[in-house]
Amino acid sequence: MKFYKTALTLLVASLLLANPSVHAEPIYHEINYPEGNGPFPVVIALHTSGGVKSVKRPISKYKNAGYVVYAPDFFRRHGITHSNRFETWTTYRTAIEAELLELIEVIKKNPKADKKNIFAVGFSNGGYWASFLAARKHVNAGASHYGVWSWPPSAGWNGYPADYFGSDSNPVLAIHGDNDSVQKTRFVYDQLDIVEGKSSKFQKHIFSDVGHSWDCQPCRKDGYDEEATRQALKMTLELFEANKQK
Repeated sequence: MKFYKTALTLLVASLLLANPSVHAEPIYHEINYPEGNGPFPVVIALHTSGGVKSVKRPISKYKNAGYVVYAPDFFRRHGITHSNRFETWTTYRTAIEAELLELIEVIKKNPKADKKNIFAVGFSNGGYWASFLAARKHVNAGASHYGVWSWPPSAGWNGYPADYFGSDSNPVLAIHGDNDSVQKTRFVYDQLDIVEGKSSKFQKHIFSDVGHSWDCQPCRKDGYDEEATRQALKMTLELFEANKQK
């Protein structure tokens, strides 16, 4: 018996080495359930470049609206930090795409999750990934809050996330502030125009006099805006409700 266990372990290890896109476990993620028995519609909450801790604030709002919230950490496996965050969309882009799709398969196997109604909301860095999931039709709809749409060419900008979109993409709502000092509007607007030309289900909303991370009270960048936080949540929940399947 010991021989067979050893042989099986070696076989699994060799498969993982031969195909690095295959993992024994999905990426680390936290699950937060609303009250009740389910099955519940699902929100995948995608974090900023501050890491998975940055989505702990909005999780409760979506949970209170009746969603089970999955919060994956797409930095941990690759050793990504704020200082090398640009590699999220270059070096590790295809790996993270695959890992998020693995997570969706895990979600679909959860009897307390409604596999017909899976949505994504992303914040800053995570907005990029919410766009990916909805534009490529892996979730019913996605919302990008002050999301990444462009970055310096010197850091390897490659046309994404706009390149994810096509004429058959699922709905995406991009919410941005016109005073965003991180994802500056002079770069972002060009990308939003490109996406609008590709997808009829793409929507954008621009807040006036609002900066980056408007929902983060402890964040010093651009400043917290209570009204923008409230409106962004309302618009996102309306988007999700409009795209639920029975």
